Amino acid sequence: MNIRQQLSIFTKTPILGSCKTRLIPLLGEEAAMAAHCELVQRALSQVSAAENIQASLWVTEIESQTQQWAHAWQLSLVLQEGADLGERMFNCLDRLCNTAGQGAMLMGTDCPDVDASYINAAAQSLRDYDVVLGPAEDGGYGLIGMRQAHKALFQAIDWGTDAVTEQTLVAASKLELRVFEMPKIWDVDRPEDWQRYLLLKAQETE
Repeated sequence: MNIRQQLSIFTKTPILGSCKTRLIPLLGEEAAMAAHCELVQRALSQVSAAENIQASLWVTEIESQTQQWAHAWQLSLVLQEGADLGERMFNCLDRLCNTAGQGAMLMGTDCPDVDASYINAAAQSLRDYDVVLGPAEDGGYGLIGMRQAHKALFQAIDWGTDAVTEQTLVAASKLELRVFEMPKIWDVDRPEDWQRYLLLKAQETE
């Protein structure tokens, strides 16, 4: 039987000067915001191609651009709530896990490797494990899924550093949770990442 799983696409609302700030020295504020929007739209397209996924778009502010995305991809639009990133992520997954018998996943929009097949594989793994994690090359992660939301996995985490995945795995181990690690991915954050992304796009169009 096919089971639709819950998936949150978790992203910043595009506001000039506040997203992709480490790309601003290279691109300028407007182009950095446009880069953010392009990555979000790429992620939304991949989610739409995934199988048996009930997705929703979770943003930091609800405004015209986020409303357009939700309408274009037929997604529920939800405001992130919490004092910091960890609290916002936990609140999201806790809400989704309470309505999803097979658990829920949360993904960012900065990792080009998170395509439909990656999402499908993560969803499949979540049926056999307590936690599924998509670790990133920079020490963070681009996707996390769990059958039940555990607040400890989002507390005392040094967000934005290379210790995020390691600290999350330690927290999961203390709770004796079974964790499945997906293949490592990379995210677009720094100028060199943007150049890598442009090369990937060029290869995809060949």
